[in-house]
Amino acid sequence: MKKLILTTLSIILLPIAAYSAETRIGFTAALSFFTSDGTETTKSSGEKNSTEIEEDVIVPGIFIEKENDNGFTFGFEYNPGEAELGSGTGDNDDDETSGANKASAEVSGHMSFYGLIPTGPGFVRLGIVRASVDTTETLATGTKYGDEDVNGFVIGYGVQRSGDGNFVRLEGTYTMYDDLTFNGSLDGDSVRNKVDAEIDALAIKLSVGKNF
Repeated sequence: MKKLILTTLSIILLPIAAYSAETRIGFTAALSFFTSDGTETTKSSGEKNSTEIEEDVIVPGIFIEKENDNGFTFGFEYNPGEAELGSGTGDNDDDETSGANKASAEVSGHMSFYGLIPTGPGFVRLGIVRASVDTTETLATGTKYGDEDVNGFVIGYGVQRSGDGNFVRLEGTYTMYDDLTFNGSLDGDSVRNKVDAEIDALAIKLSVGKNF
């Protein structure tokens, strides 16, 4: 279903960029509320351990946009740096090993192609996103998880005010990422842990920029 949504958004957004009348560049800061749900399946026992982590973080970004004569806008946004998804330290999680477990995850290299569609007094944002989810862990099981790239889509609504070649924009967005699966490293018995994760984010964004 998510792949169908991404394909549909691509078909909708690409024609918007065909006829551009105005260029904008700007900076944005988003107060983002990430929710991550994960389930780890441990090695040969198959025991499942689930958790939900919520993390609030400010995510900066830069963007460039083209607006056509009908008021439709096509843009690209890049968010440098990393955004923490959560971290924690826990006790032994199963009967296979003993010792504390430490783990953290973050999003990096986040980028978005999007369209802004005039609606009422404001605009609707529709976009596709791509990012890397990076993990760092010290687990008693000895498992190491790699990093994974993830796609998703973003929807939102906002308002914009312009004057003297400048503009300011306020909007709320919701981003849903594709489900992720992290496969742990193989142990001596050629079995591995697995983590299935779901990530989404609500954000309040303030943007400022210049028209050309």
